[in-house]
Amino acid sequence: MKPLLFLSVFALILFGCNHGTKHAEANLDELTNHLKPGKHNYLAVFEKDSAKLTLDIGTYGKISGQMSVKYSDTSTVERQATDGTLMKAEFKGDTLRADYSFSSGPSGQNKYVNPVAFLHKGDTLIMGYGRVLNYLGRNYFDPATPIGFEKSKFRFVPVK
Repeated sequence: MKPLLFLSVFALILFGCNHGTKHAEANLDELTNHLKPGKHNYLAVFEKDSAKLTLDIGTYGKISGQMSVKYSDTSTVERQATDGTLMKAEFKGDTLRADYSFSSGPSGQNKYVNPVAFLHKGDTLIMGYGRVLNYLGRNYFDPATPIGFEKSKFRFVPVK
């Protein structure tokens, strides 16, 4: 009786472990969706403005990154250069969504956190735009309004 019980428990553990491993591998593929683990560098240019994006995809799907934007016309606060970090980044289908934490202003004294979205198409990341709402001091894309990518200013292409 004991050997039968032992074999049953062993089979359950073995089946459960293998099932979890396959599930974790499937989740990793879904999380990184299009980009393999490692560092990915991108550059985008629109008229006289430019942006640089670096993504670091971890082995287990954790995504972090940095982005900096430089504008040719810096006469208004909205057009100041930004330099910041991508936080809470994750793929949802073919779209990478994150919070962009950055500082702006003459000496970087103004701190902001705004949502960003990038559509992964081929080897290009297209920065999206959409209606942003604020609730309790947190900015987020309006879930009732789709994020647009057709008229994007920044189309990031890979650089070595």
